[in-house]
Amino acid sequence: MKHNNIRIIGIPEGEEEKQEIKNLVEEVMKENFPNLMREKVTQIQETQRVPIRRNPKRPTPRQIIIKMTEFQDKERILKAAREEKEVTYKGAPIRLTADVSMETLQARREWQEILQVMRTRGLQPRLLYPERLSIKIEG
Repeated sequence: MKHNNIRIIGIPEGEEEKQEIKNLVEEVMKENFPNLMREKVTQIQETQRVPIRRNPKRPTPRQIIIKMTEFQDKERILKAAREEKEVTYKGAPIRLTADVSMETLQARREWQEILQVMRTRGLQPRLLYPERLSIKIEG
């Protein structure tokens, strides 16, 4: 796991041309987590779009990686995002996730077929880091 990184998925391309990515991220935080921003100033060390070059064949916007100076800041933001249920940027839904290594991402992809079958049977599975499967059964 890349310890202090957060991945933001869903912010449209070109928004960083209007304002610096760091300011864009702070705007997202203020819009969705005003209490979190008031109680302690979070320190963003670095921000960037990945991959660096945009693929014109890929219609989805590139993701933004935020590197926080403190691990606790990352955890507080991700916890607030989970509690918020829907995080938005200018009214459009976006996702905040922990930035994980390619190996972890590949391992999670291998579970997708199994998880899909479980969902069709009314279960609520989820993968927990590092390698636990949690299933919620109602009724």
